[in-house]
Amino acid sequence: MLFYIFTMMKRPIFIALIVSHFLTVSAQSEPCKVLLESIAGEYKGKCLNGLANGKGKASGENTYIGNFLDGMPNGKGTMIYSNGDRFKGFWQAGLKHGQGEFEFEANGKRQKLTGYWSEGEYVGTTDPGSPYKITSVSGIPFYSVEQEESDENIIEISIKSAMTDFMPRDLMVVAPSADIIQKGKKTEIRNYFLPLSCEVNYTIKVAHDQRKICRFILEINADGKYIVTLSND
Repeated sequence: MLFYIFTMMKRPIFIALIVSHFLTVSAQSEPCKVLLESIAGEYKGKCLNGLANGKGKASGENTYIGNFLDGMPNGKGTMIYSNGDRFKGFWQAGLKHGQGEFEFEANGKRQKLTGYWSEGEYVGTTDPGSPYKITSVSGIPFYSVEQEESDENIIEISIKSAMTDFMPRDLMVVAPSADIIQKGKKTEIRNYFLPLSCEVNYTIKVAHDQRKICRFILEINADGKYIVTLSND
């Protein structure tokens, strides 16, 4: 009698275990789709509502390892292309979007491109969401741009040598439709419209009386005061 009662007590637990196992197997066998065609082959990872969601690995023509959202690469991840190229960085809706590093082969050599992408396109080394963008630098080993809150739009440029401000004789600052004002050994740019592209050109003396051309191009996209420091030390 006691054996019968004990067996009846265990039966609900046994049935519950069978049901739980069945549901687990069903969930694992549920197809989980990856919507980006180039990697839509084999998928291993987290799934939600029949789509890849969360961390996973998808392999097709290419292979992607990283985060997914609704079946598409989204967030941080690495794409390994069929030709051996590799992108490691951030994705949005299946496109490179944000900071990343792209390794590829060109002219028989491995190359590396770092910076920012927007909707699959490379946009440079500066975050496109930044209030400013440095678009070109040559001949200037050290430089900085600092933004400060201000009621006026001002760009203050200083050029340093031996840790002190100096004014190159051939300094040329170009800022279309803006006022360019010399204040001692500093240059101020005022009364401009956004976005503004500002270009600074000058030369410095190097060995054997030769001169090096220095060039700096800055694009301003937001209001405020910008302090630009260019150093040749």
